[in-house]
Amino acid sequence: MRQSLSFVFAFVLSASAGCMCGPTSRPCTATSECGPGQVCIGGQCRAGSAAGGGSGGGSTSTGGGSTGTGGGGIGTGGGLATGGGFATGGGDPFEEDAGMIDAGIPVDDGGCGPIMAGNPPFPRECASGTTNECGGAADTFLTSRGVAVARLNGNSGNGYDDDCDGLVDEGCLCLQGGTTKDCWLVPGTQIDPNTSQPVGWCTANAKGSVDCAGTEITMWSGVCRGAQRPQVYDSCSPGDFDCDGLSGNNQIAGCNCPTAVDCPTAPLVLAPYPNPGAIPRVDGTAWIRDVAMRGMATDWTWTVLGGDCDNVLPWPTFALYTQANSAAPGARVGSRAPVRFDMAATPARYVAAAGQPLIAIQAARGNAPGAGVVHPAFGLSGDYLVQGEFTLNGTKYVCTQRVEVRAPGVRAELCWDTVGGNDIDLHVARLQGTCTTPQGWNTTCQTGGASGPVQDCYYSGASGCNDGSANPPRWGYADSATTACLGWGSRRRAVSVVGARQPCTNPRLDIDNVGCDRNQQDPTNGTFCGPENINLDNPNNADTFVIGVNHYAGGQARPHVNVYCNGRRVLSVGYNPATNQQWPLLRNAGQDDNGDMWTAATVKANVTNGQLTSCDVTPIPSRHADPTRDGPAAMPGAGNGSCVDSRMNQTPAPNQFSFTTRRFIDNATTQGGAQGAQPTTPANWCKH
Repeated sequence: MRQSLSFVFAFVLSASAGCMCGPTSRPCTATSECGPGQVCIGGQCRAGSAAGGGSGGGSTSTGGGSTGTGGGGIGTGGGLATGGGFATGGGDPFEEDAGMIDAGIPVDDGGCGPIMAGNPPFPRECASGTTNECGGAADTFLTSRGVAVARLNGNSGNGYDDDCDGLVDEGCLCLQGGTTKDCWLVPGTQIDPNTSQPVGWCTANAKGSVDCAGTEITMWSGVCRGAQRPQVYDSCSPGDFDCDGLSGNNQIAGCNCPTAVDCPTAPLVLAPYPNPGAIPRVDGTAWIRDVAMRGMATDWTWTVLGGDCDNVLPWPTFALYTQANSAAPGARVGSRAPVRFDMAATPARYVAAAGQPLIAIQAARGNAPGAGVVHPAFGLSGDYLVQGEFTLNGTKYVCTQRVEVRAPGVRAELCWDTVGGNDIDLHVARLQGTCTTPQGWNTTCQTGGASGPVQDCYYSGASGCNDGSANPPRWGYADSATTACLGWGSRRRAVSVVGARQPCTNPRLDIDNVGCDRNQQDPTNGTFCGPENINLDNPNNADTFVIGVNHYAGGQARPHVNVYCNGRRVLSVGYNPATNQQWPLLRNAGQDDNGDMWTAATVKANVTNGQLTSCDVTPIPSRHADPTRDGPAAMPGAGNGSCVDSRMNQTPAPNQFSFTTRRFIDNATTQGGAQGAQPTTPANWCKH
């Protein structure tokens, strides 16, 4: 079965002072005169094997390209150009048969010198395409290639893209819906057994996080959020871009031509809420090695992909600007675009495609002045991809810059599908402190009377989390610097603004989204439909919190919650069109006390030497699912991975329970413990 492989950057295939194009050669007349692992090509001993080249992916005369040394392409099915990227050819250079595709006999390419694929320690070998990497066939293949038992899929997956289809652990079971794990868009054959991670460029750039999706039967969604695919064929630019353990070992072209383009290799690490007048930039022209040629690039198009809430909300939460000052007239460019990754495109890249669930901002800048430079602005934590495509001397290039938006501490984020037509509220309650009993949401637990601190952080001024609150939260944490909560995309107001009283408290609510304009595209506009988020920058070790979502007013909603730990996604739970997750559903509004309440998860902070190192996240399941709110269960009367408590619970008899209070334990008989106490197990948080 043929599989289309790899998110391929248009790195050029040529030599430079820093390019490692292969080992030192020596004269020969036959392969027998060469050393181990070498063959005699063109009178020189070159690294390679006399048995077999790559098994698919084309050869040096099978496509529609023509041999050339500048902007031309060595014919590989898709016209992979030796002079700098991918030219248009007749076919798809990225379709490859299962098996080894990362080794071969060194031959002369007719233009840029000898091809020296070498004998890489971690060659890419892909299992046959499958919709279930835990079905057994992938593991049989991995075992045949010497992959250790510890890196096989089993029933729950291994975190790798073993069939090279751009999905990780699809079809594999997971335990708790919404939890995430690290993933890499490389097959298990390319994993260093000493680190359980890929090597070269892929160590950081092919890494993302995949979420456990579903409520009835939970499986890994397959979507490795924030990850990039390695090259199928290495570049001659410095670096190991096909991640096989060798640098510059190109399998289809030699390294004796000048390199034109070097795509970025290191992630760009930013903080949310940047200075509106100093938005960081991504300079695509700097990818062009020859400074004199940078002004010659044309046909610039920029595509930026974001996180889960960008697929749920009417418009993405980030923006693109032509200059650092986001307030300058006409500076914001681009529009919302559904996209998909097109491996048949030349070069392979994200392209606009109607009806796709993955949402981006796309800006076709063409040949406008400064088109090769953009300033992306981000208000939310997470991993983003900034793709730039351009033409240089008749050759099309695509490079992608990974952007990591990181903020310290714990961040809970809420978005929902019908935003603008209802009022849905995010809650984060602490499970330590001075509260005894009763404990619960809203002001159930308020220490020291009506003006004292409460256990729950939410929109109410009584909680202290709103910037207009008369008192701060008083949870015992120091305030953060103003830059932590004020800047581009933030809705929190400075204390100098009339009506604002609180600085960057910990915890704090950025926005109470009571109403918004679904047609507003500018994330800095006060009517923009953005997510609610609550931040706590400096938790103590073992501090634990519970996250809930209340249906305050208006019509039904399908909510989604993300939790970030030091800016890394550790929970992605709820409605998500990108993974076809449809539950939970909030049906009945009731202001603070009577609306449907989704208890999403608990979060425990692990702090070492004053630094948050990790978070333990536990989603809350139902014991007896309400099929109208939690979604279906595997069998009648059973629970699932979602818990929406309601005054009008529809769990089948005899397990119905409609809540009566906002206390954490309301149904002592089934939740265990006394009314108003803290539940002791994840399932006991759910009242039904």
